[in-house]
Amino acid sequence: MGINEVLELFEQHELGNALEALNGLILKDNDNVQALNLRGRIYYKMQKWGDAMNDYATVLEIDPHNQEAKAGWEMTRNILGYFNPDMFNP
Repeated sequence: MGINEVLELFEQHELGNALEALNGLILKDNDNVQALNLRGRIYYKMQKWGDAMNDYATVLEIDPHNQEAKAGWEMTRNILGYFNPDMFNP
């Protein structure tokens, strides 16, 4: 299955199937930026914040100027910051 078929699964909200297919693609090519970004988006939608940040960080190691990964990492970091209990107990 190629990235375009995985994108279709993602758009049809078949996140589990898309995730499984992406894991296979990434296993074959762990520098596949497009697959890593998409898997980060899926983890984000599934509220698996740490997994999402790991994928975005991996993309940024490969391509430090990747805008999709920068935006995804920042959004996820902001969510985790929101859940930080220290923010409510100064």
